Amino acid sequence: MPLYDRDYMREPPRSALRGLTAFQIFLGINVLVFVAQFVFEIGWLRNPLNGRPIIPMGGTSLADLTHGRLWTLLTYMFVHNGPGHFMLNMILLWFAGRGVQQLFGSRHFAAIYLLSGVAGAAAELSVNGLVRGDSLTTLIGASASAFGLLMALAVALPEMEITAFIYFIIPVRLRLWTLAKTLFLIQFVFGMAGVLFNFLPEGMQIAYFAHLGGAVLGWFYARRLGYGGRPLTYAAQWQPSPVAQARRAQMARSHIRRQRGTDVSLEASSASAVEDTLVSLIEDEVNPILEKISQHGIGSLTEDERHILERASRELDRLKQGARGR
Repeated sequence: MPLYDRDYMREPPRSALRGLTAFQIFLGINVLVFVAQFVFEIGWLRNPLNGRPIIPMGGTSLADLTHGRLWTLLTYMFVHNGPGHFMLNMILLWFAGRGVQQLFGSRHFAAIYLLSGVAGAAAELSVNGLVRGDSLTTLIGASASAFGLLMALAVALPEMEITAFIYFIIPVRLRLWTLAKTLFLIQFVFGMAGVLFNFLPEGMQIAYFAHLGGAVLGWFYARRLGYGGRPLTYAAQWQPSPVAQARRAQMARSHIRRQRGTDVSLEASSASAVEDTLVSLIEDEVNPILEKISQHGIGSLTEDERHILERASRELDRLKQGARGR
């Protein structure tokens, strides 16, 4: 079961006075902009001769940025070029955004959405300008932000199993981290093919580098928060994790026992060390947090406490995987 679907990780019901989550706000903005532009035909660049709409306003390009329209780096994340484009991005935003909202909270959700969008625009426009010599092509869509959210969620919950549909028909069961890596690789292959060989048909000429830039930012942001291993901080990179320390100590003890003639399985002793570490973690850190949730609700948790719960969840998943492997 995904961590954010568990009872103790669910946000308490919000009243109208407390306001909406960042996920609800950003999703709502996307919907409102789409309705305004495609239902009421508000906010379009139009052909001056016949008045027909050409392209939705709010996109960004190198020419826009050169002329000082820096706000387009934000507005482009909420603009789409058609119902299909809109629906695909909203499906990804709905799936990944809810999980990020529950795990990281509104502040981090907003940061990942916006920073991934900016990183995606920077990557795509850089390729347009430096490689293609194109400063006029307009970038629109929430896909860079959605890819950033997906990658951040995959870093936090890599073992979560989901059902993906190939061509929206064939169901395939796979890990979330596998899905994220596969999508990243596909974007990279098609992006490089478009740059090096320029043979992609018109329907496949999309902003692959925007997706890649957003995904890299989402990965980096989640790693900075401590998910997927040690946090990306200078000191932490040189400090062994508690689990690694326990494993190394147990391996040393196992080696000594083998020298004395005691037949001890290294794999079993390593697993035992992890179990001992996890039991200690639950007793010392997780139980007080669960007690706090029961008394004050999930909204009372700090970011560090959420990270402790997620770490315990990851270790439990590893033990289950190891038990199935044995």
